[in-house]
Amino acid sequence: MNYTITFDRPVYSQNDLPVNGLSEICISGRSNVGKSSLINRLANKKNLAKVSQKPGKTRSLNYYCVDKSFYLVDLPGYGYAKVSKSERSLFDNLVSPYLSARSQLVGIIQLLDSRHGPVSGDHVMLDWITQYEGKVLYVFTKLDKISAKRKMELKKTYIKELGAENCVLFSALTCAGIDEIWSWVTDTLGLKREY
Repeated sequence: MNYTITFDRPVYSQNDLPVNGLSEICISGRSNVGKSSLINRLANKKNLAKVSQKPGKTRSLNYYCVDKSFYLVDLPGYGYAKVSKSERSLFDNLVSPYLSARSQLVGIIQLLDSRHGPVSGDHVMLDWITQYEGKVLYVFTKLDKISAKRKMELKKTYIKELGAENCVLFSALTCAGIDEIWSWVTDTLGLKREY
């Protein structure tokens, strides 16, 4: 798929949110789970989203505009011990209000590390997702770092629990799963694209 994705803006407060009414799909996950790598693969660009060597560095909602028709919104990562004190304030003042009240939010891509599955921090987000009425895609990252046996375990456990149609196994290295993620995005937005 040939989408044009550009960085639009960082959002540090509710007052900075776009007001143009475009639909939004947010990308959520622990620090260092691979959100930036996913965005770069979706955009087919190496450095559109900065891959930080210091987990927990992102302190804003980062808006990426796709074909001037919708946004991908990169949420700050969570679960990183060194920023845990400020992390609570960040989520209380920015992320939680966004997730709870943003009418333009139509879907969530929740990233989970395929090597571990949900761990500390993930469970809070997963609990919130169970109350969310929009569409959710669970993306298991770092697929290239697990064995074939682990892949089968994922399919038998998490994919069975979450629904096969709601899960994708993804590798930023090989691009495995990228077409399935785009298909989910276009379906969620009700877009029709030429393949």
